[in-house]
Amino acid sequence: MNTTHARVAKSSPLAWLNLAALFLPGGLGFAAWCALRDDARLAWLDPRRGSAHFAVIATAGALATAAGVADWLHHRRGARFVGARERQVELVALAGGGAPLFLLMGCASLAERPGTFLVPVVALGVATAVAIAYDELSFHRRCSPLETAYHRALTLGMGVAWLAWMHGVFVARGAHG
Repeated sequence: MNTTHARVAKSSPLAWLNLAALFLPGGLGFAAWCALRDDARLAWLDPRRGSAHFAVIATAGALATAAGVADWLHHRRGARFVGARERQVELVALAGGGAPLFLLMGCASLAERPGTFLVPVVALGVATAVAIAYDELSFHRRCSPLETAYHRALTLGMGVAWLAWMHGVFVARGAHG
């Protein structure tokens, strides 16, 4: 095994944190929905009531998560080395932006007046997008076409899931509840 593969094959604790952060939105979102699926505030999300939002969010989120895992494994198997600074920026985007955004999204989903969360949700969404753009422009210019495809699928999937959620909470919810 050459030294490049030896360096990549042993993932850092930061790499494992990034992988865990990748699973949090889908895992926690699905667990919360299972626990609260009969709550009237989530009627807009309920596929049993004819809503397509759940399917769009789940499909787009699963695509994003699968792309993120594929990218993570791509590096673990010896592709381009990912340094500590890049991992830190990725963690800022995934956990620093994504975790508070997810929390606000959950609060808005259950709030009697979700509109009060609109500006903070959009502001955190923009901040997360800026962190992702910084990561892409600073570290990913030398990526292979396959790795670039993983990044685009991850970003597109999360964006589509977020937009479906935004539509559900701020538009469709009024029609269901």
